[in-house]
Amino acid sequence: MGNDKPARTLMLFSGLGMAMMIAGLALDGQWAVYAFVSGGLFCSIMWPCIFALSIAGLGKYTNQGSSLLVMMILGGAIIPPLQGYLADLAGIQMSYWIPVACFGFLALYAWRVKSILMAQGIHYDQLSDSQNEPV
Repeated sequence: MGNDKPARTLMLFSGLGMAMMIAGLALDGQWAVYAFVSGGLFCSIMWPCIFALSIAGLGKYTNQGSSLLVMMILGGAIIPPLQGYLADLAGIQMSYWIPVACFGFLALYAWRVKSILMAQGIHYDQLSDSQNEPV
C-alpha cells in the first residue's frame, strides 16, 4: 500500500491506526475490542519505516545513529504506564486516547521528516528501479 515509500507508509498506517483507536472509542462491546486490536496490527509495519527514515542522511554516522536509535526505544517503557494511569482515572476505554496521540505523533513525524530529507537531497518518493534505493 505504501509502494516502498517509508514516509508514505508510515503516514498511511499511523492514520489507519489512529482511525481504529477512534473507532474503538466510539464503539461499544466486542466491536470496540476488534477496533482496538486491529489498530494494534498497524504497528508492525511502522518500525521499519521509522528506522529507515531516522538513519537516512546520517552518512558516516549511520552505524552510531542506528545503534543509538535501537537503544532509545522508550515507547514500551513510558506509554503503557501512562495509559494505565489514565485508565485508572477515566476508565480503560478512555485510556485509548493515549494511542490516538501516539499514532498522531507518528503521522506528524512522517510528514515532517519527508520535507527534512528532501532538503538534504534524499527523495524516498523517487526510487531507482535498478537499485531499489532512494535517489
